[in-house]
Amino acid sequence: MDDIRTARLRWRLPRAEDFDAYLGLVSDYEVVKWTASWPHPPDPDLVRRRCIPVPEEQGFAGLIWRGRALIGAMGLIDGEIGFAIARAQWNKGYASEMARAMIARAFQRYDWEEIKASVFVGNDASVRVLEKLGFTETGQGNHTCAAQGCTLPIIHYRLSRDVWLANNPIAIRTERLVLRSLQDDDWPQLQQIGGVPEVARMMRNIKAPWPERDVKDWLEMSKWRGFGGVGFRLAVTLRDGPLIGTCGFRGTAQKGGISYFVGPEYWGCGYATEAMHAFLIDVFSRYGTLRIHASHFDDNPASGRVLQKLGFVRTGEAMGISAARLEEAPETLYRLSRTQFEAAK
Repeated sequence: MDDIRTARLRWRLPRAEDFDAYLGLVSDYEVVKWTASWPHPPDPDLVRRRCIPVPEEQGFAGLIWRGRALIGAMGLIDGEIGFAIARAQWNKGYASEMARAMIARAFQRYDWEEIKASVFVGNDASVRVLEKLGFTETGQGNHTCAAQGCTLPIIHYRLSRDVWLANNPIAIRTERLVLRSLQDDDWPQLQQIGGVPEVARMMRNIKAPWPERDVKDWLEMSKWRGFGGVGFRLAVTLRDGPLIGTCGFRGTAQKGGISYFVGPEYWGCGYATEAMHAFLIDVFSRYGTLRIHASHFDDNPASGRVLQKLGFVRTGEAMGISAARLEEAPETLYRLSRTQFEAAK
């Protein structure tokens, strides 16, 4: 799991050498009194266990640093967030700042449809953090508080993926372009661009002409969802507004595939290379994906040149299908590792 950086902070996985600093953090009763699992005084063996990263499929938990100082701990395990901030660092917005980045990483890396949180009644500061992030209350109950040694009333919260996406729209900016989330009212522009035979023939599942119902179904499937991993597409627009194409990713943290198209009137301007370079930076950093594959039909050499400029390496040949073609057609396969891409930047 890569480090997570914000304007002021860095989150990273815990290490064995963090034991002393971590023990100091959780030795403050005021820090742990509203947590469910930290006893007071702390159990050194529990601190040592928490210096070992959790299995990545469960989520991620680690430590928050400001420069060289440990100022807190935060984790997202099985879709539930928890955090503790050093008392000297309260009321500085650090919990909200890092939680916002952690939640973004979680929704972008896992197929969780919601993130949960629970706060003991009386912990007003944590309630304010959750409300800033868009969480809403779902119910109340009772839970054991290890530090206080008793059962206390607790409030449960949730943040759905849809709410998070609405409040945190994707926007990747380059010198000439903006890559943003696709919107329902983009369908006429998509139909006009994607339904052109020269474009549709180079894509897997676009027809020429492209019926309105099919465009809207394609648009719905382009929204950020788990496809046994992660899958989504973005609109590629000029900075002054017009939509000129799309780009997409589908895969997991181990591997994935990309696709893209740009309208014919924008060919030869370098827009595809510019958009996809920014998109790859984002995908590699958000998901930690190790390698990405791509392909192009052999009668589309321009896409081959784009992939080569981005650092993709040719790996073989195959036969591919397109909804806009009557028969299979030869295509060339490519692959790009995260290491290769970062070395070339």
